[in-house]
Amino acid sequence: MRVEIFTPGGGPAPDGWDAFVHSAGGPAPWDGALLEAAALGGLRPVYGGLVRDAGEPVAAFCGRLGVRPVLRRYRLAGRALTPGWFQVHLPNSFSAGRLYAPGLAPGDRRAATRAFERALRRRLGPRCLGVLHLDADARELEVLGGPLRLTRPTAPVMVLRNRWESTDAYLAGLPRARRRRLTALRQRIDDDAGLTVGTGLPAIDPVRAGRLDQLTRMKHTGRPAGVVPLLPVYFERLNAHPDAFYVAHLDRDSGLPVSFDLVLRTPDGWATTVTGSDGARDLYFDLYLREIDRMIALRVPALELGPGMARLKESFGAAAVARYAVAAPF
Repeated sequence: MRVEIFTPGGGPAPDGWDAFVHSAGGPAPWDGALLEAAALGGLRPVYGGLVRDAGEPVAAFCGRLGVRPVLRRYRLAGRALTPGWFQVHLPNSFSAGRLYAPGLAPGDRRAATRAFERALRRRLGPRCLGVLHLDADARELEVLGGPLRLTRPTAPVMVLRNRWESTDAYLAGLPRARRRRLTALRQRIDDDAGLTVGTGLPAIDPVRAGRLDQLTRMKHTGRPAGVVPLLPVYFERLNAHPDAFYVAHLDRDSGLPVSFDLVLRTPDGWATTVTGSDGARDLYFDLYLREIDRMIALRVPALELGPGMARLKESFGAAAVARYAVAAPF
């Protein structure tokens, strides 16, 4: 197997990259243009790898090197200042940074994964201490695990599976107090003269979206000064992608978002990922409710809400699905 390692933003993606990730069902952030935008706005270098067997793509990988940079500043794509582990993870998402050709056997998936790890080691040298495969489900452990590899459970991903004929049926299945609270919240938002609600917006203001995302991430980290915004070009490219849309509360006068969720279409349904809010209003619950309403109306099989805040997401009916990390030291 032959592997092509590249640095998005520091050079073009290999020939056939976009065609392969589309055929393998990769969500929008796998596109070469979006990986490039994510890399240009990040503090840690992004790398991608395309694995070919007999000249045909069979697997793709992407991720970032290192846990945190020495300097909190922008730098050229592909430049790392400190040694670290390479984290296989799709940037700006809760998705795995691994894609395999449909129908590829487990043994061939293992071979493609090992080939990528060897190529990455040759490319990065002593800067890379090993590979950390994140966001693995139970089925992947056969491929990713092995001797001298450490597997540990991580925060589960929360998934809401669609089993209702209508939003009224969904609400009827919730505890009474929860149902009354969500119904009152939705009515309050509908009655707010300063807001409009968009549930399938193809585009959003790129500058404002980056700022809202930054503010939200700053609230959930112990190092808020190290949180940099996603560049406007990232949202500009998302706005042009057919498999991404937004659920948002918009200021009625300016049309700018005051809160939003980015929703990605996946082979299993939808996945929420980048989110943002100005923090001035209690709109987070309403975003979930609007997404669930649209999911039911369009008969989408499932809505993946990501890891974290498990009790909150369980209160909306989501269930935990186990996820693992597999460490492969060099």
